[in-house]
Amino acid sequence: MTVMQGSRAARQRVVSAVGAALVLAVLTGCAGSDDSRSAVVPDASAPDGWKTIEYRGVQVEIPSGWTRSDGENCEFPFERWTPPTQPACKPDGGVAFYVSATFDPLYGPGVRHDDTGKDVPAWAGYVYAGDYAVYAADDDRDLVQQVLSSADATAD
Repeated sequence: MTVMQGSRAARQRVVSAVGAALVLAVLTGCAGSDDSRSAVVPDASAPDGWKTIEYRGVQVEIPSGWTRSDGENCEFPFERWTPPTQPACKPDGGVAFYVSATFDPLYGPGVRHDDTGKDVPAWAGYVYAGDYAVYAADDDRDLVQQVLSSADATAD
């Protein structure tokens, strides 16, 4: 009986080790992917004071002062570029990319005025580009409209 118990324990250790190795391989493979982050497109022809960024095949023009927000430690991390004074985990302001299959908006695409009286940008909206909903928010309606109008899915 001791041999059978020892054999069962050895099999469980092997199964656990294989499972841990698979999990580690998946996590390492995902972490090493450069596709998961957006970047400035260096040779794009954006208007003066603007730059073009690309995230997984979607290009958007944004104000040149906006920076990539480090939201990895936020409750809901997603790809965002914001004015430099914007807190990393504040959900409004700047531009964000959401997978369109799981994006569940309250309103249709386009720009709308947010008159809730809360501490949020006055104007916000979204458009679909490729597999993403590109969401933009700011106190300047024309800025939001320009960001959304520039959203374009590029050919891979």
